[in-house]
Amino acid sequence: MASSISMKSLSRLQFRQFFRGKKGRDMLGPAILVVYFWILEIVLAVQLGEKLPPLVGVLIFASFLIPDFLMKVIFERDHTVMDPFLKTRPVPQSLWDRFLTVSQFWNPSNLLMPAIIAPACFLFLAFPLSLVVFVTLYLASVFGGFLVMLIKHRGTYQSEKSETKKAARTFKSTTGHAIFGLQTKSVLRSKRLKTAIIYMSTLMLFFFVINALNGDSETVRMFLFYFIILSASMLTQYGLGVEAGFFSAIWTRPVSISRILRDKFKMSAAMGGISALITIPVCIWTGIPVYIPVAYALFTVGFGSLILLIDAYKCSPFDLFGKSFFNYQGTRATFKASTMLGIIFIMVVALVLPFLLSDLTASVILGGLGLAGIIFHRPYFDWVESKFLKNKHKYIEEYLSK
Repeated sequence: MASSISMKSLSRLQFRQFFRGKKGRDMLGPAILVVYFWILEIVLAVQLGEKLPPLVGVLIFASFLIPDFLMKVIFERDHTVMDPFLKTRPVPQSLWDRFLTVSQFWNPSNLLMPAIIAPACFLFLAFPLSLVVFVTLYLASVFGGFLVMLIKHRGTYQSEKSETKKAARTFKSTTGHAIFGLQTKSVLRSKRLKTAIIYMSTLMLFFFVINALNGDSETVRMFLFYFIILSASMLTQYGLGVEAGFFSAIWTRPVSISRILRDKFKMSAAMGGISALITIPVCIWTGIPVYIPVAYALFTVGFGSLILLIDAYKCSPFDLFGKSFFNYQGTRATFKASTMLGIIFIMVVALVLPFLLSDLTASVILGGLGLAGIIFHRPYFDWVESKFLKNKHKYIEEYLSK
C-alpha cells in the first residue's frame, strides 16, 4: 500500500496551486489595496511627525481585529473539504485537519490585516512596542481565521443517503442561513459588486481620513456618511435585482419575499456595522465623537434600507458578472425615481440635520430613526411582500422578459 502523503507535500501542493492557479491572480486586488494603505500611512506619519501615546496606539490597532474577524465571517469561503485530487490520495483525515490548522499561519486572509497596518505599527509606536503589537495582531488574526474555519467547517464527505436527508431538511426549513447565504454569495461571486464595494468605499475612507486630520468638521461628516452608506446600500439599492435573474427557481421553493428582504436588511446591517467599526479608531485618534459613526450606521441600516427596499420588486435582473465600472445593464432599479428620491432624501436628512442641531441631538434623532426601523422591519417587509403578491405574475413576467 502506498504511504500516506506528508504535511510537507500538502504544503508544497497548496503553494504550487496558489502560484500557478487562479488564486494567485486573485491576490492582485488585495496587493494593490495593501500598497495603497502603505502609502496612506506613510503620508499620515509625515504629516503628524510624532508617535502615538502607547495606550492609545495599542487600542487603535487592537480595534482592527473586530472588522478583520467580521470580514472573514462574511466573505471567507469554506476550504476544509478536500478537493477531488486529494481524495484520490491516501490522506488521513487527522493529517488533513492538522494541515488546515497549520495553514492558517500563511492563509492570505489572515495576512491581509497585519500586512495593511504593519507600516503604521512601526511608524506610530516605539520599536519594541510596535514589534510586540504587530506580532500579537498577526497571531490574533490567525486565531480568528482558525475560529472562522471551525464555524464554517462542513466536515468530510458523507454517504449519499445522509446527504439526501440533510438536503431534505434544508429544503423544508426556512429558518437556516441558506437564503442569507445568497446575499453573501452575490457579493463573493460578482467581481462587479466586490470591486464597487472595495474601491469606492476605500476612496471615501481615504477622503474621510485626510479631512479628519485637517480638522474640517463639515467635510469630515460628509465623507464619513458616504463611506458608511456606500457599503450598506450596495445591495439594497438594486432591490430584488439579483434574485430577478433566477426568480422562477426561487418561486418554486417555500421562501417568502419578506424573508429575502430581511436577509438583504441583515447584509446591509453587517456591511454598515463593519464600516462604522473601521472609522471608530480614526474618530478616537482625531477627537471626533464616536457616537457620530454609530448614529450614521444605525440610520443608514435601520432607516435607509427600508426606504430603498420599499418597492424592491420593481427591478430588472442585475448583471452580476458584467464589467465593474460604467456598466448599467440590468440596473434600471438604480435609476428608478423612487430609488433616486430615496437616496436623496436619506442624504439630505443625514447631512442637513447636523447643521440645524448639535451633533449630539442630531445623532440621537438619526440613531432613534434607525433603531425604530430595526424594531419594525419585520412588519414593514411583510407589508412590502403583500404589495408584491397583488401583482406577482406581472413582475415575474417582467423578470423573465429581460
